[in-house]
Amino acid sequence: MQSTEPMEYDIVIVGLGPVGALAGNLAGAAGFKTLIVERADTPYLKPRAIVFDAEVMRIFNSVGLSENIAAATKPLEGSVYLGADRKPIRTFRTRPQAHGLEWRSTNLFYQPDLETILRAGLKRFANVTVLLEHEAGALRQDEASAHLVIRSLRDGQALEASCAYLLACDGASSGIRKQLGIALDDIGFEERWLVVDTLIDGPMRWPSAYEIPSEVRNNQYSLMVCDPARPSTLIPGVGRHRRWELMLLAGESDEDAVSDNRLRELIGLWIDPADVEIIRAAVYRFRALVAERWRAGRAFLMGDAAHQTPPFFGQGMCHGMRDAAQLLWRLKLVRDGLADAGTLDEYQLEREPHVRAIITASVAAGAAVCKLDPVEAAKRDADFRAAEAARGETTVAMADVVPPLAQGLIDPRTGGARFPDFAVRAPNGEPQRLDDLLGGGFAIVTIMSEAAEHLPPRWRDLGARVLVVDDGNGVADVDGRLARWFAEREAHWAIVRPDRYVYATGVDISDLASHVVHLLERLHERRTAHDSPASRHTKTWG
Repeated sequence: MQSTEPMEYDIVIVGLGPVGALAGNLAGAAGFKTLIVERADTPYLKPRAIVFDAEVMRIFNSVGLSENIAAATKPLEGSVYLGADRKPIRTFRTRPQAHGLEWRSTNLFYQPDLETILRAGLKRFANVTVLLEHEAGALRQDEASAHLVIRSLRDGQALEASCAYLLACDGASSGIRKQLGIALDDIGFEERWLVVDTLIDGPMRWPSAYEIPSEVRNNQYSLMVCDPARPSTLIPGVGRHRRWELMLLAGESDEDAVSDNRLRELIGLWIDPADVEIIRAAVYRFRALVAERWRAGRAFLMGDAAHQTPPFFGQGMCHGMRDAAQLLWRLKLVRDGLADAGTLDEYQLEREPHVRAIITASVAAGAAVCKLDPVEAAKRDADFRAAEAARGETTVAMADVVPPLAQGLIDPRTGGARFPDFAVRAPNGEPQRLDDLLGGGFAIVTIMSEAAEHLPPRWRDLGARVLVVDDGNGVADVDGRLARWFAEREAHWAIVRPDRYVYATGVDISDLASHVVHLLERLHERRTAHDSPASRHTKTWG
């Protein structure tokens, strides 16, 4: 039986994994009438992603879920690489917290717990509807709307939903991407790795042939074993969770690798197999793929539907979370008439270089780890050790692998960096995250008390805030980091975007006013067919 009356929404999200669930929370908080379509009836009960960074926690904070999620995570404080001789060749430590309110730079989590929290967050929003045990079918689009056929997996009943925009968060094998005929660009990396997730009930038995630092033994650091005999990774998860990732070698079959006897043999080097409950074992082809187009009309690709990243920097899921945050604030501006729909084309323009930069770095890291030739591995080890010695210390601050924005809605001279997660003293005297004072839109952070008087009225129409720091009666810089940040840029103000990337910085008030005018003009400079009154999806955007 098929419903004859289509349901109408602002946004339809296909897929309720972590990226779809976050997109749903962002859409709900922004007031979009939203439908989420998901095949499964419960969160995926086995872990896949295992780590996210501080920027993602800031996104969770923007939808009011950070405290719950933080309680379900633990920090990963660093990583040690062992070479072919089974001794350290490289050590990273995560950047220490600059202040007590700053989010940890690397957070381990158990994916079923994260998905449960994100799904529970959706229940806060009366404007968000979730259809579990439903699958997305045929998609068609016209100038005014996207139309999706949805079929119940319980009784086969079909219905149709129309929306202003559709977000495909349906994973690496995305059915929406295939319907849209969007090809994947293969960057040329593929390795087979066995991923084994376990719950452990006994102590690790660190093999005597390996020089294992105390931070690894104490479950503070992950361990990358760059042994040509079998490159492997050990990650200490939350609670009893521990993950092994082991490269499969030529001649080893997927089927044999996931057999119980073989799994216990492989991890038996590190722990008594009797002390292990294996909760998941899967063979992955670690690949580097990017969709050629992330937008087709009113449909957008997000997360694994748009890109797939080797796991060596732990950024796969983080990519999708950034996708959701970056696109949703743009959609909100378009809905509210504060930007033209052409600004949505900057979604891929900004995000794809980020993704490709991290994929390139991840592929390079993977190529170094996956050396199976002993001679090449020995040269790698020598190069890494020489680099460590040149730094004058055995541990270094972990580099931020996410580059600044290079193009899009930024001032190319002064913008593009992420605005740091500063702590300030609020007017009530309490320390507070600056993010919480900036709100969910554009903001100006400045040390000039008269800045607001010189801004055009349309700045307020944008729902933007002006936050003056250290003017004697407002917000105070707690530890001097904000003052140093301005001093390093020889700046007195920063225009900060809703996703906490910097649009521009500068010194003079007149320069600030001109940048604000330019920003407002840019938000309206590219009109598309979707912007005309006749084609607007009036029932959901009006």
